[in-house]
Amino acid sequence: MLLLKKLSSPQQAILLASILGDGEITKCYPGSRRKNNSYREHFGEAQRFYREWKRQQLPSLLYIRQNNLVSRSLPLFTELYPYFYPSDQKDIPFALLPLCNHPLFLLILYLDDGSLIVSKRFTPKQQLIVSPTIALYLQSFPKHSLTLLCEWLNHNFRLHFRIAKTSNGSGYFLRTTRFEDTMQFLNYLTPYVNELPAFSYKLDWQIRMKQIQQDYPHVPILSTKPNRYFSPLEMEQLLNDVSNAVPISEIAQRLNRSTWSIYSKLNAIKKGHGTSP
Repeated sequence: MLLLKKLSSPQQAILLASILGDGEITKCYPGSRRKNNSYREHFGEAQRFYREWKRQQLPSLLYIRQNNLVSRSLPLFTELYPYFYPSDQKDIPFALLPLCNHPLFLLILYLDDGSLIVSKRFTPKQQLIVSPTIALYLQSFPKHSLTLLCEWLNHNFRLHFRIAKTSNGSGYFLRTTRFEDTMQFLNYLTPYVNELPAFSYKLDWQIRMKQIQQDYPHVPILSTKPNRYFSPLEMEQLLNDVSNAVPISEIAQRLNRSTWSIYSKLNAIKKGHGTSP
């Protein structure tokens, strides 16, 4: 993969995830005047800003033509074609996954084919309980490929996706099932919220919560966030307050938590397995 390795690690991640997601490598048919394959990704007008952002990340490869993000016919895409289309049907190129260690791989896969699903239920006290789930709708790939991809994502990025059933495509997609797992995934994408503000509702749980609150202005809204989960910002504040000898009761008030949860987290940190959220 000499041609692919000429790209930077972030560029490799963006390109490979894009081909897995909304993009495709066009086939060079016998008799065609083209010597090499090319890239094509169709988009709606509402997502032009996202494709423009992709173009900016790969300026030497991609350009926008009407409602398509495309490339010229290039040896790079001829080189990549058999990895993605071993039997002329798009599949997951497991031989290339070692080049997909950058968080941008997760970002593109998610923005192309993923969703932040929010389930809602009312309690008897008329409180709204909301639960977030990350879904990666990759059901165009067969189950055995998705299973291997799920295992790779979980191992490589220390995530916790699971295979779930759907009525579309191959009948399976990837999803998180716990609040902590959803937040762990979104934490990887935090650095890109400012670059793609139009996707903030999909990348930042706090922003999504504020949007939900606007939809239900007179209803108390609670997240399914377990008491043991601390976001990276909460962890930073907790450790900073402890180093400055702030009383536990005041730390609990600042973080809107019980004193018990603060003591529990500090105890976990002392045992060496509580420094992550």
